[in-house]
Amino acid sequence: MSIPIIIMASTTMLLAAYIGIVVFRIKNNNLISSKYINLAFSFVLIAFKSFLQAGKGFELLSAIGQSAGFVYMFIIPAFVVVFMVNKFKFDMDEFMSSWFFTQICCLFVISTH
Repeated sequence: MSIPIIIMASTTMLLAAYIGIVVFRIKNNNLISSKYINLAFSFVLIAFKSFLQAGKGFELLSAIGQSAGFVYMFIIPAFVVVFMVNKFKFDMDEFMSSWFFTQICCLFVISTH
């Protein structure tokens, strides 16, 4: 991968996480800040990515491991943005909201590649 693509992807993930925090602060929506919905969404993403990886010829356990690593890698931008926006204090509801929006970006990446 080239450096501009990595910078663009990182910026997009950080922006999606920030949008999640802004939406939570404006709407205070319990749907996007729910721990159970986020975990269920991440498991669905892992299953979908594993299915696609298994279709490409990977073994099942390898496909599940790669998919879990790929999906949970999107937690990092959510952590970074929550700590930066809240002046290095952690807020679980804002984290769940920002993680939800980074997972939407993850779904977009998975479905287009």
